[in-house]
Amino acid sequence: MTSRFKVRAGAIASAVILSATPALAGSNITLCGGSPGGLWSLLGAGLDAAVRQIEPDSTITYQTSSGGFANIVQVAQGKCDLGIVHIGEVLIAQKGEEPFKEPTGGVAAVSMLYDWAPMQWVIGKGFAEENGLVSIADLAAMKGSFDLVVNRRGILPSILAEKALGEVNVTFEDIDSNGGSVQFQGSGGASEIMQDGKADSWVNATFVGSGKIRAIAKKRELTLLSVPEETIAMMQKNYGSKAVTIPAGAYPWLDRDVKTFGASAALIAAEDADPTLVKLVASAILEHGGEIQ
Repeated sequence: MTSRFKVRAGAIASAVILSATPALAGSNITLCGGSPGGLWSLLGAGLDAAVRQIEPDSTITYQTSSGGFANIVQVAQGKCDLGIVHIGEVLIAQKGEEPFKEPTGGVAAVSMLYDWAPMQWVIGKGFAEENGLVSIADLAAMKGSFDLVVNRRGILPSILAEKALGEVNVTFEDIDSNGGSVQFQGSGGASEIMQDGKADSWVNATFVGSGKIRAIAKKRELTLLSVPEETIAMMQKNYGSKAVTIPAGAYPWLDRDVKTFGASAALIAAEDADPTLVKLVASAILEHGGEIQ
């Protein structure tokens, strides 16, 4: 997280601590998340359950969204009370990089939600062995076609996948021109495509032990590709990623340590958010984190 984002978070934290206003009884707090049925929708359900432990008549209503980039704008404009974002999305917004046309801010962190969602480059074991693939860097020298599934177009995990591949001299265009394909799918659709054998590999930022990956493993033998240390360092510097090692045995079929990078996600509010609302949500997370877990 940049220092700019931390300062904003500190300002809200001070407001939370100093606020003497009672919590918002009977309030409907809107939360901008992601696709329905994905990880963020589960976090929304957990946040709602945690808030109800403090204010039984208050609710957090989860709103589906195209992802963190949209959530930054929605929260800053007051269209949602809270939003879930990847830290990398905030960094991109602050720098004014695509999809933004200019530096965009106006939001502050309420809480870190998770920082252990590694980019997992899941690949069919037979396909990897046949083509000598151990690292994503090996894709640059691979002969023949390669069918890849990434997350929905324009959201951070698919951007990170494209940037990481670019660092090892592989582009989405290269994959297409070599007779392969790049498909953009949410987690549920991507898992089904992999289960049906309609893609060779799927990459997404998700927890180790993900049910979607376990479902694929029931249908086909899998392994994971590693990421070169230089690529991991670039992702840390430019996108707020975190170096992660997925240890051997993390899955029954994983027989070696795999180095990769991970995405971190935070709960945000507008810089000028009602301190009482932020106090309610922050207290719920602090005191009832088990509901979210």
